[in-house]
Amino acid sequence: MKRLCMIAAPLLIAACVAEPGKLPVAPDLRTADVFTSEGYNATVVAEGLNNPSGISFRPGDGALTVCDSANGRVVVIEDGRQLPIIEGMTTEYWKTLENGSKAFKLGPLSAVWLSGQQIAVTDAGEPDGKETVATWHISSEGAAKSSVKLRSNAIGPTTNDAKDLGEGNLSGMCLMPDGHTYYVCGQGSDVKSWILRGDANTGKLETAFSADDNGIAVNSPVQCIEWRGNLLVVYSGAGGKDDGLIVEWDLKTGKPANQWAVPGIVDPMGIAHVPGTRNRFAVTDNNWSLTGVNAGTVSLVTLEDSQDARIEKVATGVFGAVNCAFGPDGRLYVACLGKKYDSSEGLVIAINGFRK
Repeated sequence: MKRLCMIAAPLLIAACVAEPGKLPVAPDLRTADVFTSEGYNATVVAEGLNNPSGISFRPGDGALTVCDSANGRVVVIEDGRQLPIIEGMTTEYWKTLENGSKAFKLGPLSAVWLSGQQIAVTDAGEPDGKETVATWHISSEGAAKSSVKLRSNAIGPTTNDAKDLGEGNLSGMCLMPDGHTYYVCGQGSDVKSWILRGDANTGKLETAFSADDNGIAVNSPVQCIEWRGNLLVVYSGAGGKDDGLIVEWDLKTGKPANQWAVPGIVDPMGIAHVPGTRNRFAVTDNNWSLTGVNAGTVSLVTLEDSQDARIEKVATGVFGAVNCAFGPDGRLYVACLGKKYDSSEGLVIAINGFRK
């Protein structure tokens, strides 16, 4: 495997040069553990983020857009600069540790562009049952002029479980080809896992697919994408347990059409369809831990019609890999927590070589 080589300076990307037969040396010790397989290489395209999450690309110019979650903002990367287009969104700490300290600060977790000036963002810093999807109008004058055009309803409790406060930590949103229907992953009570469906024109948000109602015990849906007219959803399962699942939901019947186990990908968090392929996907493994950030992976996953998954590791040592998406340039962009969550060590890396 080939080591990811970066200079430890904000947004500065350097080329790796090595003697024949030797691995290049990465001077940035924070990310020196990242290795890519033969034929792939990776670079850093954004640094200094705090618990980054959703990755998307602005229509027209294809500008990389990142949910800088713990900082309560959404930024675009232009000419190597991070330009906030939305700021001041609500944040909350997701967990309270045994010592009483707060952990995993979350704000906006997912965003999809509806047009060059309209973007839908999950307001995931609100309490469960009060989270919405807000459509923002982005002014050409910058974040100070951006404003919420439309806000969806929230989704309250869907079960009689006293711990069910409603859907929260809305993440992994995808926009459908009609340009206004979207799906988003909900994190409410583990008694029932929901995929939600929304309409960006009306603001209506509703429950769509329940894994539990269809005999799927694995919960925690984290990212969904449109695929061959259906919806492909990644379920991460229990943290640190090798039980992740990819489910294809039939949008006409509302039932699971196919499902694939992904052994060796402990906590899948992101999925992206490799451009120009039928059934090949990039999948990130967060290798989840509540007490710290573990080294994760990025894999190339082929989903066979037999419901078997062929898995090839593309990169290892990727700390806190979460959401991912292919950019207009054909590279896979991966949001990473870095070696420490709730800090400014979050980054986005770009990996090329998927279309060999």
